[in-house]
Amino acid sequence: MIPFYEIRAGDLIIKHNARQLTFPAHLHGHIEILYVFNGIQRIQINESAYEVHEGEAALILPDIVHRYYRVGQDPADAMLIIFNPRILGGLFPDLIQFQPATPLISRANIHQDVVYALNQINNSEDFATKLGFTYIIMSHLLRQIELTERPRIPVQDMSKKIMEYLANHFTEPITLDSLASEFSVSKYYISRIFSERIKMNFRNYLALLRVEYASKLIRTTDASFTTISSNAGFDSQRTFNRVFQSIYGMTPRDFRNNVTKYLK
Repeated sequence: MIPFYEIRAGDLIIKHNARQLTFPAHLHGHIEILYVFNGIQRIQINESAYEVHEGEAALILPDIVHRYYRVGQDPADAMLIIFNPRILGGLFPDLIQFQPATPLISRANIHQDVVYALNQINNSEDFATKLGFTYIIMSHLLRQIELTERPRIPVQDMSKKIMEYLANHFTEPITLDSLASEFSVSKYYISRIFSERIKMNFRNYLALLRVEYASKLIRTTDASFTTISSNAGFDSQRTFNRVFQSIYGMTPRDFRNNVTKYLK
């Protein structure tokens, strides 16, 4: 997998996408709910891959590595609800200590109140209203999930530290040598973490972080591509264009011109 530690500023984020999600492997301190209205969304959680079909949901608890990916061009209409556990006000157990035996909730086990709340939460601009619907969704989904105690493995702790560091410094000049110096370990040790735990070499991983950040700037600003390339940490616009197209399958300009087709 290709995890990075994502730092989320918002306490409650709703994303409704009109096509299959693609997002590199990551983890964060928030709870994440995926619900598929139509089509198929593929997700990998830790080392297991899942297909989430129409009417099904997946629940990802804090600090669990997960990624979204496509196979072919299957259509999908899916929603993500991403929220800080503290906004639940202690009504649920401390979920950081647990992981689901299986994160998938079948259509038959999703209460009709959940479907209603999912449809309403996307249309509300009021935080309190969205929070109320989040309570409803979580209370029903947790009843369908068997929680098991999460194992703690030292190598995962080092992976997390590296991911946290890169999440905060990926726009800066950074190399495998400088990363090894930061953590006072051999660069070969870090390289082994990437190959064995993260399943991607350091350079490609760093490029993914930068491209994802660049895509956010394209979606949310009118900045030039030269400025975006520089702000995302690329040493040249040519490299930025090449890496962006290899990941998104289109140029940055095409992405900006067509992004409204993929978000609801």
